Amino acid sequence: MKKYCLGNWKMNQSLEEVKAFSKDFQESSNDLYIGIAPQAIHIPYLLENTQIFIGSQNCSEHKSGAFTGELGPQFLNELGAKFSLIGHSERRQLYKETTESCIEKIKNALSNDLLAVYCIGETLQEFEQNQTKEVLKNQLLPLLETFSINDQDNIVIAYEPVWAIGTGKVPTLDIISDVTSYIHDLCLQYKQDYSVVYGGSVKPANIKDISQIPSVQGVLVGGASLKAESFGALCRAF
Repeated sequence: MKKYCLGNWKMNQSLEEVKAFSKDFQESSNDLYIGIAPQAIHIPYLLENTQIFIGSQNCSEHKSGAFTGELGPQFLNELGAKFSLIGHSERRQLYKETTESCIEKIKNALSNDLLAVYCIGETLQEFEQNQTKEVLKNQLLPLLETFSINDQDNIVIAYEPVWAIGTGKVPTLDIISDVTSYIHDLCLQYKQDYSVVYGGSVKPANIKDISQIPSVQGVLVGGASLKAESFGALCRAF
């Protein structure tokens, strides 16, 4: 399986900071898919000034039309974007995105040659009530029932426990291994098996241990992807 090191810049990075990252980041690898999802306004600049894959933090389930503020996958593809995050927990929580709408976004992304990075994860309350696998199953089954083995190279599953995103709290290696193995096992029941990346307070200090987990094929990183030095360290760990 291909391995991934993906950065989600969220609503961060001024143009000057984007320029500094582009100048300083030199990592490249034929074996590792290195990608950054910046604010949409910075996608064109990064496409012109970096050699890594550039993607979007979100995309629309609609092809075109009166959808103010949305990002159509067709137009992202025209720019040269290569992937889109879909269903990030902040999109689900703050903007009330549903799993059903995420599936439609994945369909649209795939039809426009974008890699779909489908984010799933449980809240702290769900984790403490031992509902993690139930929550993930509910988020995964619509994906597995909609797509097939033919889509395996075009979809990545990002497991991000919501309670670990930006909090500094990191699940134990045993928990990450158990949950990502569960995701693979569930996919195999549907004769599919997608690459699974882990996200949630990933840093240079813990990346080496996370990278050794066999059921983890990469990482989706927030804060540690904002600087070329720390993101480069993460990429080198894989």
